[in-house]
Amino acid sequence: MGRVHVVTGGGSGIGRAVAEALPREDTVVITGRTLAKLERTAGTLNERGHHIVAATCDVSSREEVRALAEKAAGLGSVATVVHAAGISGSMGTPERIVRINALGTVYVNQEFFKAMNGGVIVDVASNSGYMLPRAMIPRRSYPLALSDEDAFVRRLVRRASVMHNKAVDPQMAYMISKNFARWYSAGCALKYMRQRGIRVFSVSPGYVETPMTEKEKGKATDILLSYTGPKRGARPEELAHLIVSLADERCGYLMGTDVLCDGGSIAAGYKLTVATSEKRRPPEGGRW
Repeated sequence: MGRVHVVTGGGSGIGRAVAEALPREDTVVITGRTLAKLERTAGTLNERGHHIVAATCDVSSREEVRALAEKAAGLGSVATVVHAAGISGSMGTPERIVRINALGTVYVNQEFFKAMNGGVIVDVASNSGYMLPRAMIPRRSYPLALSDEDAFVRRLVRRASVMHNKAVDPQMAYMISKNFARWYSAGCALKYMRQRGIRVFSVSPGYVETPMTEKEKGKATDILLSYTGPKRGARPEELAHLIVSLADERCGYLMGTDVLCDGGSIAAGYKLTVATSEKRRPPEGGRW
């Protein structure tokens, strides 16, 4: 049996682009919640010479993630896990967003930690995790994800709902969940490397041009894109090239960090202010 790569959220967007960028001679397992979409993606890529296996998995279920890890290990040596599955702030309630984006990261990392000897885990976070004011980030509640999951979810949902605005609360939950994903990924790095030789890091994209995000475009997106150097969103293949390149063993000293790939919008000073939801810039010629 040869090498196996696993891509959650592999039916479309960044996940699909990563699956296509991985070595064709290896087996790539793509997962998601909709089998028909996964099978269409697998069929298209297999016609191009890839070896793609489709498997459904809801990452908010530890049992399903555990079954996925066991399935992947049964196909060969798991070399790479790219955890790209997640939902946006317009795709669910704050609780659902936290369970998929935050606890899903915990489940994927923990269950594949048991199934791998060496290799790489890449958690896809978001530049939105950098945008919240520090007072909005419930960092003290993050460790509850490892001891009391229900309390963890309640704390994060409560913080996301501080404005009591049904239109804003899911977006806040998304931003907090992605901040957590970055925090948790960094916290795994030392243990995973020393105990299993697994390298862990995260990547935080900015706005990515996909059919899903195109439907969500609006004034807030236009403001964000105005802060990027190219004044556009990232193409999925750009993120895929970055992820696959950094997952290569020649980048073996890179771990425990987050790689921000957002067209420079955070560096340029884009920052959410909860009171006004406006942007603000750093002093001319410098940073904050």
